[in-house]
Amino acid sequence: MQTFSATELESLAHAHGMVFPDHVLAELVAALDAGKHVVLTGAPGTGKTTLAYLVAELARASVRSTGFLAVTASSEWDTEDTIGRYMATPDGPVFQPGVFLQAIETGQWLVVDELNRSNFDGAFGPLFTVLAGQAVTLPYKRVGFVDPISIVPPDGDAPPNTDVVRVPEPWRLLATMNVFDRELLFRLSYALMRRFAFIEVESPDDDVIRSLVAGPGELIGELLPVRRLVELGPALYVDAAKFAARRLADADATPSRVLYEAFYAYFLPQLDALDDDGARELFDLLAPAFDLPEQAPLRRVVRQVLGGRPIAL
Repeated sequence: MQTFSATELESLAHAHGMVFPDHVLAELVAALDAGKHVVLTGAPGTGKTTLAYLVAELARASVRSTGFLAVTASSEWDTEDTIGRYMATPDGPVFQPGVFLQAIETGQWLVVDELNRSNFDGAFGPLFTVLAGQAVTLPYKRVGFVDPISIVPPDGDAPPNTDVVRVPEPWRLLATMNVFDRELLFRLSYALMRRFAFIEVESPDDDVIRSLVAGPGELIGELLPVRRLVELGPALYVDAAKFAARRLADADATPSRVLYEAFYAYFLPQLDALDDDGARELFDLLAPAFDLPEQAPLRRVVRQVLGGRPIAL
């Protein structure tokens, strides 16, 4: 059986080709050990979601859970999606648990990707009460039960005359949030914020990324200057390097053309916040890495980042 430690988490990350700062892994393990649920924040491509999966997998391997349930938050989420609802069947209405209740019932850790997409208070609803250490009684009954369901914290008292679903002591909720959604972060209710530890998954330096993309797709390292303008994590570069390695095997591919295709496909969508000065600097930083046939489309798409506004490059 594995131990639930930063050392084991680091080994698991390395086995999946991921590199995270040691202090981030130690902070994450300590927060979970201390009884906190966790929200991982960070720039695109820093590996937040992968890290959440890895620590949840480590929880399973160290017998803290039966596994994990992974979901992606939606702006349409409400308590029916997270807690449960009645579903019509030929035999009448049957209660169907939502993702939170399902995870608690099965002893799985819950991993919520892109938490910022949801209406926090509306989606979490009764779970806030439970996370605060108090039982909550739901307006639902399971098939074969006469009493309504109650969700009860690990050491809480169960309400009388209820069908008790007790939260396992080691159960945790892990969520991810894009650091670029700071406005949404500050819109989080205090009730939610104080129930979680917020941990930043930082981007490694350029040398680490170069080591991760070493090999057939290493030309993607030519796009590292983009990070001077927008914080980007290694996952984007690793994905782009895999694409480049495959694309370079085609007879029509030149390094410059493949580099342009990778920039357009993987990096351009992350740059829409650049202003005019940023766009000019972006072009000046990247143009030397491209041959003349690719510099013209590069100039064009950099303009498009600014919504088509005319700009001298």
